[in-house]
This record gives sequence, C-alpha cells and structure tokens, in this order.
Amino acid sequence: MPPEHNNILKAVSDSPEQEIIDKQCSDLMTIIHEKLDLKAAPIKNVVQTLGVTPSQARKLVKGDITNFTIFELQTFLKRI
Repeated sequence: MPPEHNNILKAVSDSPEQEIIDKQCSDLMTIIHEKLDLKAAPIKNVVQTLGVTPSQARKLVKGDITNFTIFELQTFLKRI
C-alpha cells in the first residue's frame, strides 16, 4: 500500500522549509488567479498589468510556481 499524504506539497518537497515556501507560492498564485482571472485574460493584458514577459505570463496562466520566487509573486500581487 502506498503511503498517504495529507499534503501534496509535503510529498514533493525536499525539506520542511521547501514545503513552506511551496505552500506560500501556491497560495500567492491562487490569489493572483482569483484577482485577474488569468484563464480568461489575454496574454497581452497579463503582460501589461503585471509587467512580465509573454513567457512569464504564460507560466503564470498555467499556475507554474516553480518559475517564480515568493518575492516575484508578491510583487505581481502588488501590481494588481
């Protein structure tokens, strides 16, 4: 029987510290998605609103937290 994990971030993180960072990034990404509705927004609008490159905008739309630091995500949130 495979081990059960109450928290997926605990299962994929290398350390307890990384788990905390991953959780914070995930929470920030969720807030950004809620405020901007990134799935419906054109990439051009995301680029202009957040001051990111088109490549970064696509990664944000996908919800890819591995490409952003907590500081970057907090900065994006402040720009909204």
